[in-house]
Amino acid sequence: MRKALVTCLILLVVLGGIFVAGDIIGRRVAQNEIAKNVRAQYTLDHTPKVSIKGFPFLTQALDGRYDEIDVNVGELTEQGVRLTDTVVALKGVTAPMSDAMHGDASKMVADTATSTATIGYDDVNKQAPNNMKVSAQGSELQVRGPYTVLGVTRTVTATVTVEASGRSVRVVPQKVKAGGMAVPIGLVRQAFSFTMPVKGLPLGTRISDVQVKPEGLRVSTTAQNVKLSSLNVH
Repeated sequence: MRKALVTCLILLVVLGGIFVAGDIIGRRVAQNEIAKNVRAQYTLDHTPKVSIKGFPFLTQALDGRYDEIDVNVGELTEQGVRLTDTVVALKGVTAPMSDAMHGDASKMVADTATSTATIGYDDVNKQAPNNMKVSAQGSELQVRGPYTVLGVTRTVTATVTVEASGRSVRVVPQKVKAGGMAVPIGLVRQAFSFTMPVKGLPLGTRISDVQVKPEGLRVSTTAQNVKLSSLNVH
């Protein structure tokens, strides 16, 4: 009896080890294949890092539904705009097991997709009107540019707020100075208020948050019912 019990325990340990090993290998294969697919989709010069969350992987694969798949794209260029530290989190992903194991994204759909990326100020300046220059001053964003009143052109510096506006970023002045002197906000509000579309967003994506960082604007986006194969459609 004791011998049979020991044998069963050994068998369970062996089977458990095989299951864990298979789970690790299966997860790694699926991650690598999806990474290759994303690289080809974005025509990247590097392979992104893909992480399939949740344990065990094999039960998720058999069900054809994954808790979360994170894709660390890193740096990419979309429609002439350079994005850095680009990360996409796909939650509630539905995909046939064979498709996931082969990196086929044609049938993969996520309940929700959130992404974050940084747009450098050089690229932000390209979209700012009237040769205005945008830069970070600590946690605040400043816009500097020319303003003409009564035939006199002065260089005006405005401290602005940035907010999400659909698929764009809205810039609104809060404090304005010219030559070190405060300027009534009403005089320049219209000239220094503008909306910048963010290029390269997947269809159905909306900007949910914008943060001012020293290196650029950190933009977060959200979308519902996203096909993995359409991440690069814009």
